[in-house]
Amino acid sequence: MRKLCVLFCILSLNSYAQKRTNIRDTIVNARVIGIDFNYQVPGADLAKRFGNSMMVGGSFLFKLNHNFLAGVSGNFIFSGNVREDTILDALKTSTGNFISSGGTFSSVILGESGYTFQGKFGKIFPAFHINPNTGIMLMAGAGFIQHKIKIRQVSNDLPQFSTEYAKGYDRLTNGFCSSQFLGFAHFDPKKLLNFYTGFEVIEGFTQNRRSWNFDSHAAETARRLDILLGLKICWFLPLYGRTYQEFYTH
Repeated sequence: MRKLCVLFCILSLNSYAQKRTNIRDTIVNARVIGIDFNYQVPGADLAKRFGNSMMVGGSFLFKLNHNFLAGVSGNFIFSGNVREDTILDALKTSTGNFISSGGTFSSVILGESGYTFQGKFGKIFPAFHINPNTGIMLMAGAGFIQHKIKIRQVSNDLPQFSTEYAKGYDRLTNGFCSSQFLGFAHFDPKKLLNFYTGFEVIEGFTQNRRSWNFDSHAAETARRLDILLGLKICWFLPLYGRTYQEFYTH
C-alpha cells in the first residue's frame, strides 16, 4: 500500500508539472523515453556479409536548455538475409542437408544477430512555426556495435552446431561505432503525437573476435568498416520538468 501511495504521488506531481508546462511558446526541459525502429541498408564490409536489416530498441534522452539533447540508446539488430551463406557447405550432403544425431536429414537457418549501445548528443532547431520544441533534429553518437551470423537448428539435433562448435562459424564481430542522425522532431502540445524521424548512419570500426574460422581454416584478423544506412522513427514519451523561458514568435 505504501508503494502504491508513493507511485500515485509521483504520477500526480508529474501530471501537475505537465499541466503547468506550455510548450506552444516556451522551450521546455524534459526526460524523453523513446521506442526506436530502424530499417537499414548495409555498406562497406557489412554488405558482403548481410543484406538489409531491422533494428529495434529504446532510448533515454534529457532535453535541456536551448533544446540540447543528451542521453543513451540501445538497439537489437536482426535479419534473415545472410550473403556470406557458404560457411557450412563443407558439412552438407550432396542434397544440401545435414546429418542429424539420429541419422536423418536436418537443416539450419542462418540469420543476422547483433546490437548497438551508444551515448548520444544533439540539438533541436525550431522550424516550420509549429512550436519552439519542434523542428530539425541533429544527433551524433558513439559507442559499441556487435554482430554475428546466427545459426539456428530447425530440429535441435545437430551436435556439430552446438554452442562451442557454432563459434567457429558465426563470425562474431564487434568494436567501436559512431553515428549521425538528421531528421525532424515533434513535441505535441496535446502530449499524444511525440516522435522524431529521419536518416541515420552508423559506422562500425570492428574486427572478428573468433580465433579461428572452421570453414576457411584460417584466422580473420583484418580490420573492418561496417556501415548501416537507415530510416529511423522513434515514438517517445516526454516527462516535462521546469521550463526555460525562451519565447518563440511566428
